[in-house]
Amino acid sequence: MATITAQQSNFHSTAHAMDFGALARPMLSAVLPLAAFGAVNFMAEAMGLQPYFFSPVGLPGWAGAAIHLVLLFLVGLAIGLAANKNRTVLPWGIALVAAMIAFPFPAAALDSLALALVMTTVMLLALATSLRITASSRLGGWLMVPVLVWIGFGAALGLAVAAAWSPPFALITAQNPAPAAT
Repeated sequence: MATITAQQSNFHSTAHAMDFGALARPMLSAVLPLAAFGAVNFMAEAMGLQPYFFSPVGLPGWAGAAIHLVLLFLVGLAIGLAANKNRTVLPWGIALVAAMIAFPFPAAALDSLALALVMTTVMLLALATSLRITASSRLGGWLMVPVLVWIGFGAALGLAVAAAWSPPFALITAQNPAPAAT
């Protein structure tokens, strides 16, 4: 005679289990820099300040602003991905976001050399932050590549313009008298 024994099996399906916290943290980190920029822009507009965005090669100003906002989103997302694994990335990321948010507001008041030096400082900060992010998150490091390219292009262009108009050339062109109006 055959005997049948029943075994109790508990199946816990993990195929559909999703950790919403792991998804929500990077997305919140991506949106926070945009919210901070909106708040700073709102306060600056109340004080009569206007941000000026880097728009080279004939791009309209709104395109530079759109690129700036996309870069803020990418930086925030990269910080969120890296901060899940390594919290020491946060101070560097916050400093980079603060620099990227603050930079467009005093840009109009700076001369070409000061503007180039400030942009180079932001570039070095972005590079240091990118290295720390890449050590924690490979995807976060790849997200920082467009940020480095855009900020690096702006810094290089600013330094080239500053070098072209720095002494002795600026002194020579400044000493020429203005042509007489006829």
